[in-house]
Amino acid sequence: MDETERRRRALAIFEEAADLEGDARERRLGEACAGDAKLRAQVDALLAADASPGEPFSGNAAAWSDALQDGVAGAGEDPMLGRDIGAWRIVGVVGHGGMGAVYRVERNDGAYAQQAALKLIRSGADSMAARERFLRERQTLARLQHPHVATLLDGGFSAAGDPYFVMEYVDGIPIDRWCDERRLDLRERAKLFLQVLDAVRYAHRNLVVHRDLKPSNLLVDADGRVKLLDFGIAKQLEAGDATRTSDRALTFEYASPEQLHDAPITTATDVWQLGIVLHRLLSGAHPFGLSRDTPLARQLQQLEREPEPLTKAASRATAEQAAQRGGQTPAALAKALRGNLSAIVEACLRREPEARYASAEAIAADLRAWLDDRPIAAVRLGRGERTRLWLRRNRALAVSMAAVAVALLAGTGVALWQAREAREQARLAEREGANARAALAFLTDTLAAAGPEQAMATEVSVRELLDKARGQLDRRGAVDPAILQPVQRMLGHLYGNLGEPEIANDLFTRGLAGVEPATRDEALALANDLSAQVDALSSLERGQDALAAARHAVALRERFAPGDALQRMRAADDLATGYYAADDYDSAATHWQRAVEEASVLPDASAGEVIGVHHSLANLLREQGDTAGALRLTAEGLASADRLQVPARSPLRVPLLRIRADAQIANGDIAAAEKTAREGIALQSAVVGGGGAEMGALYNSLGLVLFEQGRFRDAADAFARGGELLAASGQAPMKSAATIANVAGAWESAGDYARAREFYDRAVALLDRADVPAENMVRRSLLRNYARVLFFTGHGDDAHALLERLLQQARALDGEDSLETAWVVWQQLVLARRQRDAARGLPLLEDARRRWAAQVPPEHLVFAHALVTGAVFAESGGDFASAERDLREAMRRFEAAGNKPVDLATTRATLARLRLAQGDRAEARRLLDQALPVLREGVLPTHVGRAEAEALSTRIGP
Repeated sequence: MDETERRRRALAIFEEAADLEGDARERRLGEACAGDAKLRAQVDALLAADASPGEPFSGNAAAWSDALQDGVAGAGEDPMLGRDIGAWRIVGVVGHGGMGAVYRVERNDGAYAQQAALKLIRSGADSMAARERFLRERQTLARLQHPHVATLLDGGFSAAGDPYFVMEYVDGIPIDRWCDERRLDLRERAKLFLQVLDAVRYAHRNLVVHRDLKPSNLLVDADGRVKLLDFGIAKQLEAGDATRTSDRALTFEYASPEQLHDAPITTATDVWQLGIVLHRLLSGAHPFGLSRDTPLARQLQQLEREPEPLTKAASRATAEQAAQRGGQTPAALAKALRGNLSAIVEACLRREPEARYASAEAIAADLRAWLDDRPIAAVRLGRGERTRLWLRRNRALAVSMAAVAVALLAGTGVALWQAREAREQARLAEREGANARAALAFLTDTLAAAGPEQAMATEVSVRELLDKARGQLDRRGAVDPAILQPVQRMLGHLYGNLGEPEIANDLFTRGLAGVEPATRDEALALANDLSAQVDALSSLERGQDALAAARHAVALRERFAPGDALQRMRAADDLATGYYAADDYDSAATHWQRAVEEASVLPDASAGEVIGVHHSLANLLREQGDTAGALRLTAEGLASADRLQVPARSPLRVPLLRIRADAQIANGDIAAAEKTAREGIALQSAVVGGGGAEMGALYNSLGLVLFEQGRFRDAADAFARGGELLAASGQAPMKSAATIANVAGAWESAGDYARAREFYDRAVALLDRADVPAENMVRRSLLRNYARVLFFTGHGDDAHALLERLLQQARALDGEDSLETAWVVWQQLVLARRQRDAARGLPLLEDARRRWAAQVPPEHLVFAHALVTGAVFAESGGDFASAERDLREAMRRFEAAGNKPVDLATTRATLARLRLAQGDRAEARRLLDQALPVLREGVLPTHVGRAEAEALSTRIGP
C-alpha cells in the first residue's frame, strides 16, 4: 500500500472509529488496520489530534498534518529552524498545515531589520496540485493590497527548489479571543467585524473567494486592526463565470453546504462563513453546536441541520460568556440579540446560496443600519417594529416633528402672507379663504407622510416627506400659483440641502416662473431662491444657466436694496458662483474677494455665509495654484468661525479643513496635510456621520496625502472610498471623472500601468459622454497625466503629441507663466528623462525649474525630482561627478522630507547604477540593499523604478 492510499484508508478508518468508545473502538481499529502498524499509528494520531484541546479548529493544524505524514503528532523540533531562505532566516514556527508550514523569519542580509512570516511548501505535500495551489496563493496575495489583508513582501524558490513566499508578520490573536479578552459589547464587536467585511469585500471585488474564513484567519493586533490571513484555499473566480470555483478544500467547522455537497462555490460561500464567525462573536457559540471536542463524523451530521438561532444560542451561554459581551447575563444577552442582529446572522446562514446576502457589502450595510438604529434589508419589518425603531432613533420626536412642521408652515406662511398682501392690494380678499384652505389641506396631506409608520430614519423620513409633498404638488394642478409656487421654492431649498440638484432645479424653475415681486421683502426672498438655484445649476455643471440665474438674483438685490451691504455681499457671492460654474475663474475670484471683504465687516452676516465665502475663494485659489492665498483664506475663515462663536464641533468648519489640507499638500507640507485631513474626517464623522459628499471629498484629500507619502495602494483605496461616497451623493460628471483619475494616478504610481490606463479611459469616456469641452481644466489636467500612462504602456508618440497639444492650450488659455503650463512642461520632462533624451530634456529641465520657482517655495520636493532628472542627463553624458552630487543632494532632501520612501529608494537605486558605472560594486550593492526592500513593499514589480532596480541587482549579484 503506497502512502497516498494509506492516508486515504487512515481517514476512512478514523471517521468510522471517531464515534466509538472503549472496547468497541479498539475492536474496530484492530479489524480495519489488519496488522498494518503504520496505518494504525496514523489512525491513532488522527484520533489524538481530534481529542486535543487545541484541535482541530483553533487554527493550528500541525497535529493533523503530522498524523497523516508519519503517525506522530508534533514530534521533535522543526529541522528548518535556523536555516536561511533567500534574504530571510527562520527563527520560529508559526504553524503547520497539510500543504505547508509557516515560519517566523527575520531578515539576515543586513539591509534593515524586519520580522515577517514565511510560508514554505511541505516536502510531503509536494505534488503538482499542491505546488499549483501554493503558487496560486502567492499570486493571489500579490494582487491583494488592502489595510486589512496581510501584505505579500517577497517570494521565490529555496535552494532546494521549494516555492516560498514572505508576508507581513501579524502580531495578533484570533478575533473571537481578542473580543472576549477585552470584554467587548455587541456594538464594539459589530464595529470590529466591519473591518472583516471590508477585507472580504475587497477580495471579492478582485475576484477572489477566500473559502476559509474563521477566527484563526482573522487576527487582531494590539491597535484593534483586523488582518485577513491564509489564502491557501482561496480561488480566483474563473473567467466566463464570475461566481464559480471548482477546487475542493475546506475546514469542516466553517464549511458551507455547497462545499460539503460538491456544489458550485461562489462568493456566497464566504458569506456563510462570515455568518458563522459573526454568530460566534455575538453569542459565544457555534450555530451548529460544534466545538473542539466534536468528532468529525458528528460534525458532518450537525452541519446538515438548521443553524441554531442566535438568541437561543445566547440563552444557553455560560455566565462568563455573557459577561464577556459587555457584562450581560445570558438572559440579557439573548434579549439584546433579538430582532435585527439575529436576522442579519440568519440571512448569512441560509442554505440556498442565492437566499443569502448578495455580498459582504450588503452585510456591512445592515450592520451599520443596526448600529444607527435604522431598518435593515435582511428582514421585512412589521409596522410595529418599524415604529419602535423610528421612536428609538427620534427620542425628541415632538421636537423633530415640530422642526419639519415649522419648515413647512414657514414656507406656507410666507405663501399665505404673500397671497394676502397681493389680494389686499388688488381688493380680492374673497379668494383668500379658499386659497388658505387649499394651503392648509396641502400641509395636512404633507405632514401625514411624517408618521412613524412611514418615516424610519432621519434621512429617510425627510426624503419621504419631501417626495410626498412633491407628489401632492403635482396632483394639485388647480392650486392658486400664489400658494403653489412658494411651496415649490421651499421644497427646492430642501431638496438642494439633501444633495438632489436635479429635483431642486426643477422645483425652482416652476416655482419662479413668471413671479414678479411687489415689495422689498418679496424681492429679497426671491433673490435667495435664485441663489439656491445657482448652487443647484452649478452642481449640475450648467454654467451659463447658473450665471443667468445669478444675474437675475443680483438685479433683484440691486433694484430693491441698493444700499444694503449684506445684499451686496450676497450679490457678489451669487455672481462668483455663477462665473465659477461658467469657468470664468478670474471673474469668480474678483467677486468672491469682494464678498469676503464685505463679510469681514458685516455685523449681520450669518456664520454660514461668512465661512462659505472664505471657503469658496480658498478653494478657487488652491485650484489656481495660489496655495499661500488658499492657506491664508482658510485661516481667516476659521478665525471668523471663532469670532462668530461657531462651536468647535460644527460641520461648518469641515470644508475649510479640507481646503487647508489640499493647499498643504500642494505646498509640500504633507505631515501637516495628513493631520488636517484626519481632523476633518474625525469632525465630519462625529457630527454628520460617515457618508455624504463632504466625507467623500475628505477621503479624496486623504488619498492625496497617502499618495504623496508613497503609500500608493492605500491611496487607491482612499480614493475609491471617496469616489463611492461622492457617487452615492450624485456628483456631476467632471467631479466623477476627477475622482476616477485619482484612482488611476495611484495605480500608475504603484506601477500597475495597465490598470491605471483602464481608469483613465473610464474618466475620459465619462467626460466625452458629458460633452465636456477640450478647454475645460478638469479634462486638460486629466489628459496631462494620461499622457504619461500612454508612454508607460508603449504609446510614446501618442503621449508626446498629446502633451504638445496640451501645452499650446495652456499657453493660450492660462498664460505663459501659469501653473498649468508649468505642469505640462514638467510632464514633457518626465518623458524625456525616461527616454534618456538629454538633448530634448536639458532645455526642458531649465524651463521647468524656472517655472516652478515662480509657483512654489525652494524647499518643495519638485526641485529634488529636478535634481534626479538632471543627474540622469549628466550620467548619460558621462559627467559622473555632477550626477553623483545631484543625486546625493536629492537623497538628502527626500530624507529630510521623511514621507517619500519610494522616491528616496528609486534615487538610491539610480545612484547605485552610477556607482557601478564608476566601478564601485560594493557601494552599488549597499545602496540597492537599502532601496529594494522599500520598493518591494511600496510598489509592484512592474513599476519602472523597481524593475530597473531589480535588473541592476541581478546584474551586480549577491
